[in-house]
Amino acid sequence: MPRAARATGLVLGAVVAAVRRWRPRPLHPTGTVLSGTLSLDVGGAPGAAALGAPTTHPVTVRVSRAAGLPAPLPDVFGLAVHWTVDDRAQDILLSATGLGRLTRFLLAPRIRPLEGGFGTLMPFRDLDGRPVLLAAAPVGTRPRDRHSTGTAALVGTDLALLSAHPGERWHRLGTLHCGRAVAGDAPRVDPVRHVPGELGTYPWAAALRAPAYRAARAGRPASGERD
Repeated sequence: MPRAARATGLVLGAVVAAVRRWRPRPLHPTGTVLSGTLSLDVGGAPGAAALGAPTTHPVTVRVSRAAGLPAPLPDVFGLAVHWTVDDRAQDILLSATGLGRLTRFLLAPRIRPLEGGFGTLMPFRDLDGRPVLLAAAPVGTRPRDRHSTGTAALVGTDLALLSAHPGERWHRLGTLHCGRAVAGDAPRVDPVRHVPGELGTYPWAAALRAPAYRAARAGRPASGERD
């Protein structure tokens, strides 16, 4: 598994580097930056102790399209959440996925960002060594937000933050509140280097993801973003 992950990671890194030749940010080139609040309030959910629940953090949220295709073309929406604790960066990177036991591992291109959930695809390592997945699902969205095709649809919305062991049901972990759109820089997230809380990452997952992240960071930051 580690050898296959390294080989696949190198291929993905090469693809990202090739795309970077014609645009500074190879993936998720444009997006909407939001203020937000991450509230972790369910201490018994998988990963909750590692994330320090119960706790609340002010966060920066960036909503974007992975390929940068114009609306209303379908794309894989991304949800990047960044915060700091004691000057240590912490990141969660979520992509549009299904939420079923199998579909949580599959990207889900969609026309509207709030048509479904967002998941981490790959697991973190919990304090007990077990893999844990994180996800976010829209709750109480307004009709106009549900039907909007733009990344600004998440302004003022709440998403339920969920956690689960692979193959098991989701548990509610807390709430991600997406606030107003803000101007200024949005940091590039890297959940390999900036694993949230006391969660860990598996060597095979890092080998699979790290080359693409390094290739993306090597590009000049796009307008309104920083490394």
